[in-house]
Amino acid sequence: MTVSSHKIGGPQGAAALILDKRIDITPLLHGGGQEKGLRSGTENVAAIVGFGLACELAVANKNTFASHTSLLRDAFEQGLKVIAKDLNIVIFGDKAKRLPNTSFFAIEGIEGETLVMALDRKGSACSSDSTEPSHVLLAMSVDKDLARGAVRVSFGLNNTLEEVLGFLTALQNETARLKQLTAIAA
Repeated sequence: MTVSSHKIGGPQGAAALILDKRIDITPLLHGGGQEKGLRSGTENVAAIVGFGLACELAVANKNTFASHTSLLRDAFEQGLKVIAKDLNIVIFGDKAKRLPNTSFFAIEGIEGETLVMALDRKGSACSSDSTEPSHVLLAMSVDKDLARGAVRVSFGLNNTLEEVLGFLTALQNETARLKQLTAIAA
């Protein structure tokens, strides 16, 4: 398992690799011989210290984080259900115990990457790593086309309810625009 520092508010460029010692790995970069030959290069001590502090803060604030972000996630998903009156929106895992800060959804007939790019152009902080459908959703027997439309939204301590409402407005507007383009193309 790899844990990136910046994902918990620490500096970029530091991470932890948690590895079962029974598993052999081959380094991508050779030289130096640090970490029993698995890593080369000089350690970024300042980033490592910052990562350690971010870990301490994350543990100390985990209850606050969970309650704040689950409130935002739930408000977001309620808003999705309101704007879904004209759309088929699926919220994956909404009945399961899950991370408090994350919502994973799809809108039937709209590719996730297209939606993410449209929202990014409107100023929402969005990114997409792959055009392939989630292997997890496929393993859950979710239709491949619906899985291709999946979008994950994550919330943090610094997010506000006003930002969630603004994002929902942008999502509703961009979804309507994309649906209109799809209708014209058909």
